[in-house]
Amino acid sequence: MADAKEKKEKKKKEPGKVRRWFKDFFSELKKVTWPTFSKVVKNTGIVLLITVIFLLVLMLFDFALGEFHGYLIGNIPTNYAVAALKTFGGGGLL
Repeated sequence: MADAKEKKEKKKKEPGKVRRWFKDFFSELKKVTWPTFSKVVKNTGIVLLITVIFLLVLMLFDFALGEFHGYLIGNIPTNYAVAALKTFGGGGLL
């Protein structure tokens, strides 16, 4: 019996709760310090520059590792490669 009474009390809504939330929301939004357009453009340029630098570094590592892989594969004698493919399965290559 007491549980039903407690549930009814919990279901009661506070009047103006949504209105108060929006009022508080816009009040806090007025306190925000917005950056100037020139600051936004400058920060965007910095982000793009760093992104391009990381792109170039990753491309350099990819190229270097690809060349190293090609060097390793190119120096394996053919008879060892064929034997390895037959032993471990060539995936239908042979």
